[in-house]
Amino acid sequence: MRVLRPRIERLGSYTARIGESAIWDEQEGALLWVDIAGCKVLLTRPESGETESWDFPEMTGFVQPADDGTWLVGQHDSVLKFDPANGTASVFTELEPAGSGNRTNDAACDRQGRLWVGTMPLPQTGLSPVGNIHLVGSDGGTATIERGLTVPNGIAFSPDGRTVYWADTTLTPHQVWRARYDPDTGRTEGKETFVIFPEDGGRPDGAAVDAAGCYWVAAVRGSQLLRFTPEGKLDLAVPLPVARPSKVAFGGSDLKTLFVTSISEGLAPEAHAAEPLAGALLALDLGIEGLPATPFRTGA
Repeated sequence: MRVLRPRIERLGSYTARIGESAIWDEQEGALLWVDIAGCKVLLTRPESGETESWDFPEMTGFVQPADDGTWLVGQHDSVLKFDPANGTASVFTELEPAGSGNRTNDAACDRQGRLWVGTMPLPQTGLSPVGNIHLVGSDGGTATIERGLTVPNGIAFSPDGRTVYWADTTLTPHQVWRARYDPDTGRTEGKETFVIFPEDGGRPDGAAVDAAGCYWVAAVRGSQLLRFTPEGKLDLAVPLPVARPSKVAFGGSDLKTLFVTSISEGLAPEAHAAEPLAGALLALDLGIEGLPATPFRTGA
């Protein structure tokens, strides 16, 4: 395993309580992300660091650009369709019964533009395996892919779209699964363990796949990013100045910038002093090309 130590730059001045859901918006030429606990969607322009924000009524699990210029925004039991041009939002789909005690968390589109989105318990309900992963189609119809998760994370797809990866950060702290994926039906089969994290390596959080098909994952509480080859070999590690990186995304004009969100919530004052970049959006120049994010397909 090689250890890379690239230049790490902070983008903008916003400090998130729970930064998450980094995704490159090609139409905007900017990085979209969320502050889950701050109930915000954020858009940061890498050249200037300028960050715009939009407030939402509930904990905001993810943001996902759609092919019609709108964004899908995760709330507790529902997904909103939000138009950043005029600031209007409407319910696109209901994922779970109202008052389920869950909220949305990690999300990613498959290569066909269907959305995979996980749900997890709200803080006040306590951690228990009541979360799910749902598949959302262009018409807002949903199907449940996986049940009995605590903190679903690490959702990503291989370059050909025929392998899907996911993890449960809390229930299985050091494991990522994979399964064969049918691009036509959105069904999985052959779920198996893909990788086991190294001892003291942190836990799997948000992930992305690069152009070579390697799986990059934020090792929350591990202060690093890890890259695994399609064969499951750990070949790269990138130490970070934050203990709780939460999501990675490739972006920029050449897709060679790796963006990383992070978490500041729960840090004691002395820990804040020791970790001043906690909650910041970071940019790393690794010279490794990623894949373009697939926008949600609206069918319009």
